[in-house]
Amino acid sequence: MTGMTGMTAARPGLALVALAGLSLSACVSGTSGSEGAARAGEPQRAASTSVAEATRQSPSTSQSGSQVASQPASQSGDEPATARRVLVTGFNDWHELGDPPQLWRCRDNPSCRLLLGAVHDQPPQAYTGPLVERLLAASSGEGPDEGPSLEWRFLTAPVVWEAYAEVPRDVDVIVYIGLGVYDRSDVLQLEAGAYNLREGSDARGQARPGPIDAEAGEILAAPPDSPISARLAALAGRRFADYELRVSEARRGNSYLCNETHYQGLAALHEADGPGERLREVYFLHIPAARNGDYASLADGVAQLILALVGPEAGGEPSGE
Repeated sequence: MTGMTGMTAARPGLALVALAGLSLSACVSGTSGSEGAARAGEPQRAASTSVAEATRQSPSTSQSGSQVASQPASQSGDEPATARRVLVTGFNDWHELGDPPQLWRCRDNPSCRLLLGAVHDQPPQAYTGPLVERLLAASSGEGPDEGPSLEWRFLTAPVVWEAYAEVPRDVDVIVYIGLGVYDRSDVLQLEAGAYNLREGSDARGQARPGPIDAEAGEILAAPPDSPISARLAALAGRRFADYELRVSEARRGNSYLCNETHYQGLAALHEADGPGERLREVYFLHIPAARNGDYASLADGVAQLILALVGPEAGGEPSGE
């Protein structure tokens, strides 16, 4: 299965997996229309370490009270019981990657640039991008939007089918991020449910057409006992920094790797009943390209939205405007 790297936000040299050749990215099928305007996508699995294993191995960053941002949390369960463990992911570039494709290149895709910052062409050794900085500052009391006690984990991956097929269960919340808003530059888009279909070719040119689960229905929604639907309803239409949030229903036009990743995350929620499993919420966030390369402004909006998602239960007052 494909693996990917996962590590703390500001600790170079802690790469978990040297995955030779995968890359994630935007989330549209290779079809026409606003969502098919680009061929970007997300993860796949390769013959290496899975995302679930990567997050288990990952030195995480627990932000509680006055803890230092780069301080790794205990891996033995000693972190405060109130801390929520949140995994945030992004995707690499997906087109014009050369021959053979440079699947770890992060240059054009805003989802990986938010986590990595500078341009990369190798598996990352640390996550120090503008979104990481804002999330750590907010949850450590160093920023204007101080949030709850949180332990953050970050991952990027190549745009290849099934990169996120094995979903980590030792986190409370997963927020997958991918490029996928093409009609407006001031909108963030959360997906409500996932469509049971794969279309298009990944960054290696491999196609896997057909249903994600041949025995399931057309649309997979969040479990009825999950807070996901209530949170989406409470946040829809609100503004986060300079960005308006819209919520979109599952649809055939969204059937590329982002949708596959979201589908597999939601499927894991429906199955989550084993001992020690923490996973309770999974979200997929589509973002636009950074306006004029302004990743700082995009990070402002995305950080505020993520903090609203992982904050008090829906019905409370999240951090947007």
